[in-house]
Amino acid sequence: MIYAFLRQFSGEESLLSQRAKILSYAKESALSLDSEMIEFDSAKRPLKERDSFQEFLHSLKSGDEIIIDTIETLGSCMEEVVVIINCMLDRDIKFHIASQKLQVDHSTGLSQLLPLIVRLKDEPNIQTSVHKVGRPKGRKSASKFDIYLPDIVSGLKEGESVSAIARRLGVSRSSLKDYIESRQLKKILDDSWLEKAKQSFRLDEAKKPSSGCTLNEYQQKTVS
Repeated sequence: MIYAFLRQFSGEESLLSQRAKILSYAKESALSLDSEMIEFDSAKRPLKERDSFQEFLHSLKSGDEIIIDTIETLGSCMEEVVVIINCMLDRDIKFHIASQKLQVDHSTGLSQLLPLIVRLKDEPNIQTSVHKVGRPKGRKSASKFDIYLPDIVSGLKEGESVSAIARRLGVSRSSLKDYIESRQLKKILDDSWLEKAKQSFRLDEAKKPSSGCTLNEYQQKTVS
């Protein structure tokens, strides 16, 4: 089955835009959509509270495919998106990012997605009555090290030290160290962290399949 997965961000217009891009990508890629799922949970809701999305994810079977518009459709938090992607790849679920014209499967690997992922927020939104002091964290800004990201990831995966990577790239070790820490690259590449994260986000729990909601059904609701 090939699913179009959309997420409501700012009303019906956002959904229509997502759907248009997904349909265009599907046509260009000769893919035939079988079904459509829309998530209506708030974009600020953390993954562990997105029950409808978790149900949809658990309803998928090996060999299924998902087409999304942007990486933010999966989530706004870097850690959560990494967990979602790894869960899908572990279960042999392929997904496509229409805006990037990118197909992601086991042959793609996480390293090719990191340029999209590392600029997401560090932490999930936590809805609580307690007000935190300080400026809320948002998307990270671009860095001069972004162009070196594939080389940095490759070096870290091979056990190369930060100093060795810095010498090879001809950059400052301290600046590179700050970049690696701010993007949490070592953490993302740590398999043991991924397993713990999957458990904390409850993505390994069995859930009943979600019935979802089509765009036509949503439009009927808003009109009535």
